Amino acid sequence: MRLTARVPATSANLGPGFDCFGLALDLCNEVIIDAEAEPGVTWEGEGADELPTDGTDMVSRAMAATVRRQAEHHRGVSLPQFALRGVNRIPLERGLGSSSAAAVAGTALASALLGPAGLGDDPFSTFAYAADLEGHPDNAAPAVYGGLTVIADGFVRRLDVHPSLRPVVLIPMGSRVPTDEARRALPEQVPLRDAVYNVAHGALAVTALTTGDPDLLLVALRDRLHEQVRLALVPEVRGVMETVRHAQVPVCLSGSGPALLAFDREHAPVPDPGEGWRLLRVPVRRVGVEVVEG
Repeated sequence: MRLTARVPATSANLGPGFDCFGLALDLCNEVIIDAEAEPGVTWEGEGADELPTDGTDMVSRAMAATVRRQAEHHRGVSLPQFALRGVNRIPLERGLGSSSAAAVAGTALASALLGPAGLGDDPFSTFAYAADLEGHPDNAAPAVYGGLTVIADGFVRRLDVHPSLRPVVLIPMGSRVPTDEARRALPEQVPLRDAVYNVAHGALAVTALTTGDPDLLLVALRDRLHEQVRLALVPEVRGVMETVRHAQVPVCLSGSGPALLAFDREHAPVPDPGEGWRLLRVPVRRVGVEVVEG
């Protein structure tokens, strides 16, 4: 058997939606499982020289964890030996959900290999397993469901983003921020006025993203809970964000950064950030993880 999982990059938070909002982007990693090939793990593309090949990578760990959990309900379940080949297009440690993509891919592939003992057609189980393992449900949800997702108390709501919106990812080539480091920098408490500010702007962000209102989006993506603290870790990114906003372009930190997520406007395209940056115009991906056979 040969299976291929395709999982999109994701941008979490979207400014005010800290740990709640996520957006799927049409930049996909592929993980190919071949049960008839010589067992082993290989990588191509982003992070190919950094990722482990001894079975401790996130894809392999997610597959093993899924089998263990399903074994609690189906006695004797196991996976065949297989070759795993990852084709990575999502940059690592840039705030684009590479770890969640790996966890979702592994969970979905293990479920497919288990057949009737797998998770079935319920996307919530794939989301829950991957989020529990990797720890970032705001990335795992759009990776599974596609589109725009909102998470509250384990509940996931998927929404369609207005087709007029044109996302642009700005990636600093020389900067990386591990998610754990970005999380540790956040304060334990925030002022009440800042919490209220984010609630209001979060509501505006959902409205702007689903109605395609660029003027509203320019205001809605503002945040007071996490962005300024995280931008202090990468001051060169802060300068580019200020330049983009000065050009009247909606922009926010992508996840914990250091990549930025912006939106082209008809009369105000995202400005070129200059040397040392990679700019990708990638549409919203309407569907999440897909597993195909053959």
